[in-house]
Amino acid sequence: MSANYKLVRNPNPNPEESGKSLPLHPRLVSCGTIHTGEFINRAKSRSSFSPADMKGILQLFQDMMVDFLMYGYNVELEGIGTFSVSLKSRPVMEKNEIRAESIHFKDVKFRSSKELRDRLKTMPVFRDEYTISDPAYPSAKECEQEVFRYLETNPFIHQKKYMSLCGCSRSKASLDLRRMVEEGKLRWEKLGTSHLYYKVEEPASGETNPK
Repeated sequence: MSANYKLVRNPNPNPEESGKSLPLHPRLVSCGTIHTGEFINRAKSRSSFSPADMKGILQLFQDMMVDFLMYGYNVELEGIGTFSVSLKSRPVMEKNEIRAESIHFKDVKFRSSKELRDRLKTMPVFRDEYTISDPAYPSAKECEQEVFRYLETNPFIHQKKYMSLCGCSRSKASLDLRRMVEEGKLRWEKLGTSHLYYKVEEPASGETNPK
């Protein structure tokens, strides 16, 4: 599994140099968002904790973090980083022009730890030739249509074929196929080290699912 990037060029903010291009810089192409359920589902094979235990621990972390931040503490999670609160108010020139009632919570800031940054320094990255802003890149709906069109003449589809059909990365293919399984559109079987995905057939008209 690897991360993909695209090269982008920001518009020149100086109107006097509108014809001058700024240098290209890399930007990560997101594969999507791992939500709590998926995070726990993947973590359970690497831990002796049950999914319920992990969900409870995450909830406890959230509750305690809120408590500490609310009372003015920074919260450092070793190996991850430090969370802190920022405030907002209307602009004033003198301290006596504003009262505590006019100062409010703004956001939670995160500063990554050195350990986390060091562990990510060796992350492999590859150029993504197809990006969401590129009209040649198919949408999620178009990818799904391609999958079921392929399954009309083939018994199953695997990850590499999905990557070929949709021009996407391995990690995005994995997430998309897993989503279609969770939505009940596909089912999967493991053959050796490969996952094969099959179309879920709907019951014929008049048939009922056995209880």
